[in-house]
Amino acid sequence: MTPLECEQNSITGTGKLPPPGVPWLTLGLPMLIAGLIFFVSPNFRANEELRIAPLGGDFLQEWIGATVLSGEQASQLYDAQYVEALQHDPQVVGFEWSASSYFPMVYPPFYYSLLRPLAAFDYATASKLWLGLSALAFSMIGWLVFQFYPASRDYIFAYVLAAVLFVPFLNALVMGQKSVFLLLILLGTFLLLRYQRPFGAGIVFGLIVFKPHLGLVIGLTMLAKRQWAFAAGAVLVVFSLVAYSWFYQGELFGNYLNVVLGMNDYLQTQGYQLEDAHSLWGAVTLACHSQSPWLSKASTALLSLVVGFLLWRAVGESVTLKSEAFARQFSAMIVATVLLSPHFYGYDLTILLLPFLLILSTTNLDRWGNVRSERGIVILVLACFSMSGAFSTIARFTHVQPSTVLLIALLLLLGGVNLADRGAFNQAEKVSSD
Repeated sequence: MTPLECEQNSITGTGKLPPPGVPWLTLGLPMLIAGLIFFVSPNFRANEELRIAPLGGDFLQEWIGATVLSGEQASQLYDAQYVEALQHDPQVVGFEWSASSYFPMVYPPFYYSLLRPLAAFDYATASKLWLGLSALAFSMIGWLVFQFYPASRDYIFAYVLAAVLFVPFLNALVMGQKSVFLLLILLGTFLLLRYQRPFGAGIVFGLIVFKPHLGLVIGLTMLAKRQWAFAAGAVLVVFSLVAYSWFYQGELFGNYLNVVLGMNDYLQTQGYQLEDAHSLWGAVTLACHSQSPWLSKASTALLSLVVGFLLWRAVGESVTLKSEAFARQFSAMIVATVLLSPHFYGYDLTILLLPFLLILSTTNLDRWGNVRSERGIVILVLACFSMSGAFSTIARFTHVQPSTVLLIALLLLLGGVNLADRGAFNQAEKVSSD
């Protein structure tokens, strides 16, 4: 198949529905994994007399936030003492767990407002619903990829392996995190961009505002690419959510801003486990543990510039949104997002599944004229994150975070490989646009 044929096939699709069994696979597999987690994971065993971690993991923070907003004490949403007492009240949550742990309210009030329907259930039921919703979100991810990215249908087995073996995804489910929903937002953003719906893509992308640090790299990069419709959609959503909080949750929104301003101190003083961090800041701070904090800051700034340069190498080339080269560029944005975010735990690495799926499904040629060489290397690097459970142990003893090294190498690869036949792909883009 020529580059032109590959490009046309990947953009327009075959016009056929996914092969038999794919919808059931994408729906059933995540549900099966969620079911196994429910019966096996200690985070979902309700009969623990004194739990180290709360039932349902970190979801306790979301449920408490939604519950507080639904009650008469909504004004105390960001009152640390009040919230901590609720989190450890057996009459409220239904169990006892370690009093040494506490989940601060770190998200904007409109985020907890969106979760208020879950506050109608007792915590044990709500945590199960959250697990099910997370599995359903991953099911939707698989369906969207197979439905709108036809080349991926040849790699169903790889999808299965990714779902079963990708530790960050499993951690996200076990710990009650929202990483799967973030992955769904990013996938929706990419697909809408690829199918020439930049305003809609911006609207979907704007939903990531509850974790704004995860949107900075992609947002600024799309501005640099002069994607004004995308920017307009994102600004519309962000402005609407902020305006809602400002006018209807004014005091709470002000308290939230104070939380944001104090977040840096919290990360440095409240037991932030650097061996579990996967960003440049976490890796450099860990490596400079016994040195001056100024050395850590200077090193982080220098490496951030390096990452910025590698990102520019990856996304600087002008390509249409339909081009498979844009899939490479979007993958580079996600990798750079991980590296440049101040707070990035293992479960957040779930978003790396998107570059995995995009690169796996690409059909363009690399600079060696052989797609397998580039694809194989990239997939090998991403596959290493299936062993991310061991990264923390390695980092604890060596003060070197393997994930950060791998991500820089991946970004270097994405930025250093150029299309072999630029003319053929330009022709493909022109034909597809016509």
